[in-house]
Amino acid sequence: MATFIKNCERYAAFLYPNGDNSGRINLYCADGYRLYLIFRDGTLAENTYNEGIKTGVGNQPIDRYSDFLDLVRNEKPIRVTFNTTNKSYVVYASGEEVGEGEM
Repeated sequence: MATFIKNCERYAAFLYPNGDNSGRINLYCADGYRLYLIFRDGTLAENTYNEGIKTGVGNQPIDRYSDFLDLVRNEKPIRVTFNTTNKSYVVYASGEEVGEGEM
């Protein structure tokens, strides 16, 4: 089983107005690794991983878009774990103090 675990350094978010209710969040990680999260209605495609360009593609229902966007916008640091064998992934905040910056 091969897995990459990387810090997310930046992200880009898109909502597409083309009528198929879809969106995308690109997570750009350390060492050139990327995870592209594709959000849409209906049947989801299988997750994929391309070792040559160090890029995983994960698929989620469109109603999860705001959850992922909230996580990457408001929590730090964001980490990405991607199992390249079974094409599963986790996006999570790690190392932040409980209640940090909140009063």
